[in-house]
Amino acid sequence: MNLNQHIGYEEIEEDFYCKQTVSRNPLRKWFHLNRYRIANSLVKSKYRSGQKIADLGCGSCDWNLDELPVFGIDANQNLMERAKRHRRLYDYKVADAGASGMPDESFEIVTAFEFLEHLADYEIVVAEAHRMLKKGGHFIISVPYDTVMSMWRPLFFMQVILQGYVLRKAYYRARCGHVQHFSPDDIRGVLKKHGFTVEFIFDMRRFTIFACARKDGEITDSSSYEDTTVILPTLNEERNIKNVVGGIIGRYKDCRIIVADDGSRDTTKQAVLNIGYENLVFLDRSKEPVHGLTASVLAAIDLVKTKYFVVMDADGQHPCKKIEEIVNVLRLCGKFVIASRIEIEEEWSLSRRLISSAGSVLGKISLLLRGKNYLNYDILGGYFGCESAFCRESISDKLKRHRFRLKGYKIVFDLLKCLPCGTKVEEVCYRFETRKAEVSKISLGVYIEFIKSCFLP
Repeated sequence: MNLNQHIGYEEIEEDFYCKQTVSRNPLRKWFHLNRYRIANSLVKSKYRSGQKIADLGCGSCDWNLDELPVFGIDANQNLMERAKRHRRLYDYKVADAGASGMPDESFEIVTAFEFLEHLADYEIVVAEAHRMLKKGGHFIISVPYDTVMSMWRPLFFMQVILQGYVLRKAYYRARCGHVQHFSPDDIRGVLKKHGFTVEFIFDMRRFTIFACARKDGEITDSSSYEDTTVILPTLNEERNIKNVVGGIIGRYKDCRIIVADDGSRDTTKQAVLNIGYENLVFLDRSKEPVHGLTASVLAAIDLVKTKYFVVMDADGQHPCKKIEEIVNVLRLCGKFVIASRIEIEEEWSLSRRLISSAGSVLGKISLLLRGKNYLNYDILGGYFGCESAFCRESISDKLKRHRFRLKGYKIVFDLLKCLPCGTKVEEVCYRFETRKAEVSKISLGVYIEFIKSCFLP
């Protein structure tokens, strides 16, 4: 049994999914808009110009908000015609997604969003995706988080009752064709079974599971990063800095690096200078009157001469492999890209989790009061990228500079305060890793500076 055989699917009107995004039900509207946003972000983070994308069970491909070159495969021609008119698909094929007939290893990215749950034998589609992908290509999927303890299951049950039995819609009485129930472990297991290496799996508020997996092998990459500067704010990181800088140099050809040191009292400076990389600048701020991570980053931004810059911690908790994804999105369509923590390697204490959650809520409320809705982003993580000219323009006048808490550590939050209202923020996802050495710089003073930043103009 495949999607083609589900009651009513082939007859669904072409704007069926579009209607969900303008629903008067705020929860339904949020659910669809947010999962489209996340799907779009995941694909953009892996996509490079000239690559090919296939969407299995694409429907109207509403996730493709940036007109990426997507080839659609689905049973409903009306939905795909609409997608093509709106430039969400460049072409399509009416076919069974488990036997698409596409050539072997012909795509760099294959997606299947909200599709596998409709299939009695969904593993056929997973195997088909593996066959279609080039070596090193990515399979990106989403499915409902359909377990007893999820948020999705009870709400979907109520929708089936209302739409299917009260309003008597046959498609909903058939549970919209859902025949599978997934947990993150289920998805991880089937991806590994079919030869994929799972890069990450996470859930959207226990409504939707997202996963990204890679086919073994490497896509040849000769990209130059001479348009990018990596900023590393440091303070007493002698045991981490060499590995972090070395990892960046090894992965990103011709990139620039600025190590903005806030007055380290150990051998951090000597460790950096001993690296001997010609595109590396050591910014010594030991004699500056004001110290803090934010002050260090702003000073480094003033020195950036490339089109883009990326800011990351020098303690190893921000994986340097994500620089590539941040730069991909900046080059494609972004001006400001936040890396959001979807998983934390180290088990945080209850107190740290509560403090982090409270800080995030407080910061997002503060931004909302300024007319800026960034509720779905990690505003406190500190890993981000920006178009240099856009950043300088956004913080150019003295009034905006006063909004920064120079002694603080939450530079992303301070920047969001200064961005023009309506600025579109892009996102990539990463796993927050365990600090390899030294100690965290978080202190009571850092918390106080953040609270001041929330309440002051």
